[in-house]
Amino acid sequence: MQTLSITSLIKDSPSAVAILDTQMRFVGNSKVWTNNFCPDYESITGKNYFDVIPRTPEGLKSTLTKCLNKGEKSLNDGEKFIYPNGEIQWLKWKVNAWTDDNNEIGGLIVLLEDVTAARRREELYAKSERVARIGGWEVDMNTNNVYWTDLTRDIHEVSEDFQPNLESNLEFYKKGEHRERITNLVTNAITDGTPWDTELILITAKGNELWVRAKGEVEFINGKCIRLYGTFQDIDEKKKTELDFIRVSNRLALATQGANVGIWEYDLISDSLVWDDIMYNLFGIEKIANQTTYDTWLNSVHPDDMKRSNQEVEAAISGIKDFDSQFRIIWPNGEIRYIRGIGVTKKNAQGKVVKLVGTNYDITELKNTQMMLQKSEESFHGAFENSDTGMAIVALDGSIEKVNQCLCISLGYNEEELLAMNFKDVTHPEDYDSDLYLVNQILKGKKSSYKLEKKIFS
Repeated sequence: MQTLSITSLIKDSPSAVAILDTQMRFVGNSKVWTNNFCPDYESITGKNYFDVIPRTPEGLKSTLTKCLNKGEKSLNDGEKFIYPNGEIQWLKWKVNAWTDDNNEIGGLIVLLEDVTAARRREELYAKSERVARIGGWEVDMNTNNVYWTDLTRDIHEVSEDFQPNLESNLEFYKKGEHRERITNLVTNAITDGTPWDTELILITAKGNELWVRAKGEVEFINGKCIRLYGTFQDIDEKKKTELDFIRVSNRLALATQGANVGIWEYDLISDSLVWDDIMYNLFGIEKIANQTTYDTWLNSVHPDDMKRSNQEVEAAISGIKDFDSQFRIIWPNGEIRYIRGIGVTKKNAQGKVVKLVGTNYDITELKNTQMMLQKSEESFHGAFENSDTGMAIVALDGSIEKVNQCLCISLGYNEEELLAMNFKDVTHPEDYDSDLYLVNQILKGKKSSYKLEKKIFS
């Protein structure tokens, strides 16, 4: 081999090529070799390979040594090496021993390529497919042959020797709506080239029902479909979770609609307030998309409740307590309504409150009833205290809970003495049983009231 002429030829080679002698010293190399593997050297001619590239992997070292000693060839499309510091490198090589004019081994011709970037992408893509459960498929329309990747086979739960075709592909889909839909999509694709992306249920070879996402495209030549290809993804867990969420959301929507409970969310980061439709109904406000703000709520609150309500929101944002408040609002027509508001906080990773989420519901009727009851109680107590008739409130166990002044005068006891006594204490023994009988009739619901003349102790 005429090394001088050869080295001059490889100098401008587009690949990383090097010529070594029997002592593993560089006789010549391409510029690409220098740039890729030893950029710190101006010239490596005469230098030992392992001195120039000291971190050569052991696998490549043994390959170079074996080729040099035995005159063998080595071709490797890519091997992964992990260095002690954890760094990963993929190397692709072709190594040939060269001989001199006497047919003696004169050294090695080494073609070396760092394919780390490409192989890392391939490896990452393969891992992503496994994690995302995405398989590939292809149909040759001329032969009707179908190719499935290993993951597609795994999703279908078929044996290794299973040979799919276009018809059997479609038969995996659940009979009825799902099989009809994929059949129509494939037919349209073959006819006019329309791609598809859909979610369907298939029945695996083992009889398991599975949600999948099927995507497909077509390739035409001279107006004829010659190939179908696409991806196939197992989305069973995600889809079932999504369907469960929809069912729960629908039930919640029905419950909140039936109870007239509005749901709101206040995002502190974007300063945006989101209301559902019931919230707008509760506040008597017309819904205008993306225009509901915190001020929309605050300006609806009654002026006398505004300061307190705002402070309670700020206390929730500060993390002092969750929002739980009752306040009045004024509708655009001037009507006043009572609202109960409940909210909980959502925090970020740093523990800062970023959202308030909660409910509102109208308690106007409850408030009106409470006020009417309060007025009724006030009227009753007024009539009770000022009555010219002696009156007492007696518990079910016969203890006296409240008396008016007229009764005290009639019986000759003061209030404190009567409150320490029992129904039986002031009733004459001759009348006690008949009185007790009538009381029991009322407790059993057989009477609503009774009148009785009886003797009492004074």
